[in-house]
Amino acid sequence: MCGICGFLGNSAEEPFAVVKGMAASIRHRGAEADGFFLERPVALGHQRLSILDLAARADQPFKSADGRFVLVFNGEIYNYRELQGMLAGFTPHTTSDTEILTELWARLGPDCLQYLNGMFAFAIFDRHEKSLFCVRDRLGVKPFYYWHDGSDFIFASEAKAVLRHPKITAVTDWKAVSDYLSLGYVTGSSTIFAGVKKLEPGCYLKVTPERINKICYWNLGQRIAEGHCRESDALLDLLDSAIEYRLISDVPVGSFLSAGIDSSAITAIAARKNRDIQTFTIGFREKSYDEAVEAARFAAKLGLPNQTDYFCEPDSDFLQLVVKYFDQPFADTSVMPFFQLCSLAARRMKVVLSGDGGDELFAGYETRRADAIALTGYRTVPFWNNLLRLGSGVMSLIPADRGKVSLHYKLRQFLEFAHLPPQQSHFCWRLLFTEDEKRRLLSPQIVAGLSGHQTWNTVSEMFAGVSHLPILQQQAVVDLQSWMADDILYKVDQAAMASTLEVRSPFLDYRLVESAFAIPEKRKFSLLKSKTLLRKKLAPVLPPEILKRKKEGFGSPVSMWLEGHLAEVFLDCMHAEAFREVFPDTAAIMKLYDDHRQRVKDNGYRLWALLMFAFWQKEWMRK
Repeated sequence: MCGICGFLGNSAEEPFAVVKGMAASIRHRGAEADGFFLERPVALGHQRLSILDLAARADQPFKSADGRFVLVFNGEIYNYRELQGMLAGFTPHTTSDTEILTELWARLGPDCLQYLNGMFAFAIFDRHEKSLFCVRDRLGVKPFYYWHDGSDFIFASEAKAVLRHPKITAVTDWKAVSDYLSLGYVTGSSTIFAGVKKLEPGCYLKVTPERINKICYWNLGQRIAEGHCRESDALLDLLDSAIEYRLISDVPVGSFLSAGIDSSAITAIAARKNRDIQTFTIGFREKSYDEAVEAARFAAKLGLPNQTDYFCEPDSDFLQLVVKYFDQPFADTSVMPFFQLCSLAARRMKVVLSGDGGDELFAGYETRRADAIALTGYRTVPFWNNLLRLGSGVMSLIPADRGKVSLHYKLRQFLEFAHLPPQQSHFCWRLLFTEDEKRRLLSPQIVAGLSGHQTWNTVSEMFAGVSHLPILQQQAVVDLQSWMADDILYKVDQAAMASTLEVRSPFLDYRLVESAFAIPEKRKFSLLKSKTLLRKKLAPVLPPEILKRKKEGFGSPVSMWLEGHLAEVFLDCMHAEAFREVFPDTAAIMKLYDDHRQRVKDNGYRLWALLMFAFWQKEWMRK
């Protein structure tokens, strides 16, 4: 795991100073070695976190044996040992995956991507053709940001490093702000900074001084349609193989552990292969959010050591620290305990396993059941809309509770949006602010600049790309392309790298993903229980008390916090001059806050999104 950066173009007067400054801004991603390659028109930079072959011989940038190609690479190629067999006559000088990747590209070019099993983002320069190829892994586990204007191409593992190039001025993209207010994160290829883009998962760029071409080498919807995704009776064997790959390391490997099915399964299987696994858990003082006791009990049952830390209500300094590393505004409330969990693990480990992806592959979220109920009602129930309106009227009479993703909140979301077509209702389950609400809150100048932009249009394009699939499968694939790539994986990468920690997610092995998505969604869950199929498959691995647990989630009790010590912080941020330039209707925000405090409605997630934007604005706009 590392940080990469660089550019293709001749505008920088002092290219070494520029690329060195870019690399310095992401030094937290790997401080064990840095390296640079300059040969006009290219400059490449690398910050190394050493995992495989710890010697300096594996440092980057890395040249192919013939000297033609130069690579900077972030991530891991788990099957690099098998891939070495494709390199007839080649004798490696390291034991790293970096060397194998470089030589494989030298022989096959982009055709080698079909053989890679891993998480990766890399750039490789062809010194003969003066072209640069930039690649992101199939699921988007590793990030890749870039900017280009026709003459210069600039890239990095994080947007903050791209912004260090002197040709770029940080300007807010208000359409991205609008998307953030809808979802709590910025989705699609956009970022919060105008002109700075994300390379989409499963795609690569070919960049020359004259042009830039984007090619998608893996698309899950197409793979399903073309019959490449095949259901396997050996799902557990695939998971076992994925975990075995992710235990390959020249440094110790740990495991995140909650009391949930996914992390428990990963840890249990990993422990069979490596008895030196250490486990790491985050707990909450709020009992309805805490799973630490159950996690520690399961670790003891496996005979593994467990390190537990407890997350308490954050102060403004902690929130500002998180925003410093997350250069996009980000309202996912799980980021704070996860940030602390990564810090805990990084004191002892460089590498940990996680259960990310299990919910997306095997229908772990309650939104999947909401999808099924709404689809049935939308298609078959007479007077469906009237029933929803009646339910909404009843809910308005019931005070909002403060549980984890409160029942009041979930029911209100369902009743408000279940009348919509199934693609749109799915989009709305996690919706924070509607288009009308955003336009009432944002300044008139910003609204005018949006030119009718709607977040749903971006997501509807994703649905259009998978319209050939059954509707429940469409929803699952779009979740993987949006929620998974732009929320979950962004959170994991940024929070882990802030502590110089590598996180590996066995459920996101592409072989397991393709096999899971060959299974009809209706077989993965019931209206009463999530992950029914996965629970059955994991019966030989997990004890009944784990298998019977309901999905808890990893969110934070922000609805409570906004009524506690953070209330004053929130009110100060809402009245700050810079914030009111974007959101001038303070009275409307105070109405949301008053309704929240008086339990009229649980507005915790919406208020939190506004608060995190204020912290982002303070950290990034002043720079």
